[in-house]
Amino acid sequence: MQVIYHWPEIHELKLPNSVAKEVRQQLLEPFETEEAAKAFWQEAPSTFIVLESGDSLSHLKNSDAWQAIEFAITYPEYTEVLSLGYRLTMAIFTDSGSGVYLVIPPELSSSIK
Repeated sequence: MQVIYHWPEIHELKLPNSVAKEVRQQLLEPFETEEAAKAFWQEAPSTFIVLESGDSLSHLKNSDAWQAIEFAITYPEYTEVLSLGYRLTMAIFTDSGSGVYLVIPPELSSSIK
C-alpha cells in the first residue's frame, strides 16, 4: 500500500504507466491547470492511497490508513473504472473539499466493495 499526503506526482505512483496517466487526468479534470489543482491540494489537503495487488484485507484493516480506506469505500463521491481493471474512488470528508482518493487494483476489487 502506498499512502501519499501531498499532490501525487505521476512518477511516484506505484501503478502501471497507463493507469497512472488516467489517475492524473482524473485528478486534473475539475481544474483548469495543474497549478490550480496543486493550489487546491495545499488549501484542502487530501490523502491519496494506492492499494497493491499483494495487500490483504486483514493487513489493510490493521493499517493506519484503514479509516480513510473504509470512508472512501462507504461514502464515495464518485468511482471511475480505469484501464487494466483498476478503480479510482474519491470521497470528500470536509466542507473545504479535503478527501481521500483510493486506487484499487483488479485483484482486490472483489474483496473491497
